[in-house]
Amino acid sequence: MEQITIRLAAFEGPLDLLYHLIQKNEIDIYDIPIARLTDQYLEYLDAAEDRDMDGISEFLVMAATLLEIKSKLLLPKPKNEEAEGPDPREALVLKLLEYKKIKEVTGQWRQLEEEAALVLYKAEDNAVAQLKGKEEQPLEDFLQGLTMEDLYLAFRQVMGRRATKVDHVRSAFKGVPRDLFTMQEKMDYIRDMLILRPKATFFSIFRPDAGKMEKVVTFLALLELIKRKEVHIFQTTTFGEITILKYDGRNSA
Repeated sequence: MEQITIRLAAFEGPLDLLYHLIQKNEIDIYDIPIARLTDQYLEYLDAAEDRDMDGISEFLVMAATLLEIKSKLLLPKPKNEEAEGPDPREALVLKLLEYKKIKEVTGQWRQLEEEAALVLYKAEDNAVAQLKGKEEQPLEDFLQGLTMEDLYLAFRQVMGRRATKVDHVRSAFKGVPRDLFTMQEKMDYIRDMLILRPKATFFSIFRPDAGKMEKVVTFLALLELIKRKEVHIFQTTTFGEITILKYDGRNSA
């Protein structure tokens, strides 16, 4: 019969060897046939070609533990023993269950590492490097001399305008409420408007038939775009029309 040579270095320790034997023989980890497992474990040690005493010592300690458990299970139990004592395999089973958890987690990490190794990252180009090195432009530059009070006064004019007369008779009837507008929708609306034309007036961003809530959301969307430094606003004359200009990194009023 051809002898099989085994290297214990292939296993990460005695628990790894035991776990390998349990999986190989499809053993229930909660009900280990300790005699059969001990015999197979000792066969692996006998067939191992490792001669490193430091490396094999921990495997020998486990072998002694298995033999001790095996001997306890083989000893006859006293007849007058009322209750059974703890299972000698309990400590070993707990260690193997803990090792199983670690084995499964490390396997998942190894898979994630292999998947990450397949991802290629593009190095940043010169434009990105220049943007990172560029000093952040202060928010005041985007207001072009205007203050929040100026914007508020302009907004009050918008809120004071009445595009259509209110029919008090019809308004008394209940109707289907209109969906509320969101800031994101209005921000996109202003962005789209500035794509179609390079400049827009403050009053033009408000729809003629917009209700009070829509006007408020539109105004807040404009403030958010100014905060994000996506638009410039400026005024050519005192109390004149406020102009909104898309910021492209080069323009200024």
